[in-house]
Amino acid sequence: MKALVTGGSGFLGHYLVKELVKSGIEAVVFDKVINKDIFNSSETKGKIDFVQGDVFDFDAVYDAMNGCNFVFHTAAIADLDAARKTPIKTMNVNVIGTTNCLESAKMRKVKRFLFASTVYTAGNWGSFYRVSKQAGESLCKTYNHEFGMNYTILRYGSLYGRDANHWNFIYSVCKALLTTGEFTYISSKESVREYIHIFDAARETVRIAQDPEFSNKAVLITGHQRMKIEEFFNMVKEIMGRDIKIHYTPADQHRHYVITPYSFEADIPIRVNLLTYVDISEGILDCLREIQKELSQDEKH
Repeated sequence: MKALVTGGSGFLGHYLVKELVKSGIEAVVFDKVINKDIFNSSETKGKIDFVQGDVFDFDAVYDAMNGCNFVFHTAAIADLDAARKTPIKTMNVNVIGTTNCLESAKMRKVKRFLFASTVYTAGNWGSFYRVSKQAGESLCKTYNHEFGMNYTILRYGSLYGRDANHWNFIYSVCKALLTTGEFTYISSKESVREYIHIFDAARETVRIAQDPEFSNKAVLITGHQRMKIEEFFNMVKEIMGRDIKIHYTPADQHRHYVITPYSFEADIPIRVNLLTYVDISEGILDCLREIQKELSQDEKH
């Protein structure tokens, strides 16, 4: 078995690569940049291939998919606020790039195309990021209808964990609170989220890819610990053992949902029930330790 992971050097992508290797599946990383941590990791060293390329380059995508049974398409502009500011770039990367990948997968007769989407597609929030992912989901369904291309849409909740991108919410919170003791949250303190650790998300994604039950369906992958954001900050404060200041920006100044991303018009995805999962308090503690380690190393240099 062989799988291509577009955006395989990214946060979600490189954890998927590790999980694929653990499952005995040959992995090919397709990305514009190389993530040295993947190749130096004892879990993956010498077990994966890297192809440097852009999803805009159809020939490069097509060549990279040679012999692949699965494609995990995670390459995207995934920062909601960045997507708001750059709609043309967002549509090019998230829509045209997805089309290139689907067309290549069709021509390569890939067994299944797994599309990394978001819970935002189920509602009216998320600005251009949501629109681009809705278009990607529609492309998957249309390629199935027109060409019989099997797909699975993976609607992820709020992912967090070590090695996160700097725009990742929990990473940003932990770093800001460790360095300044303050954080500005762009939403209401009543906001509710279901955070899921990247370990759990990657494990479930690879399992779903191998299960025919999830072929040509949308799957909801979120955490089981639903909490208000104010409760989350209180948890971080207690773990850190120090006072922190949280500033809330009014809801009308952002495009994030408050209680739920869903709207009445949305289709109904299958929710994955996690048999085991990383407790959020343990996950936060792990992130704080990792960031503290990074900050200490920066001070030495």
